[in-house]
Amino acid sequence: MIRPQIKKQKTEKKFQENLKKGNYIVTNSGIHGKIIDITDTFCVLETITGKIKLEKNTVSKELTQLRYNKNHEEKK
Repeated sequence: MIRPQIKKQKTEKKFQENLKKGNYIVTNSGIHGKIIDITDTFCVLETITGKIKLEKNTVSKELTQLRYNKNHEEKK
C-alpha cells in the first residue's frame, strides 16, 4: 500500500523538476497557464487574466497530462 504512493510521489517530483519555459500546465487548484519564467522553487504562469507566481509543487502531473498531453501528441 505504501509502495504505490512512494512511486507516485517520485514521478510527481521528477515531473516538477523537468518543467521548463513554454510548458502548458494545470495546478492542483485547476488553474491553467503557460510557464513564462521558472526558478528552483517558483514558476510564473501566464493565464488569460494575467500573470501568477506560484510554487512548483502545486503543479499536477495528472491534470496536466489529462488536459495537454493529447494536444501535444497531435502536433508532433
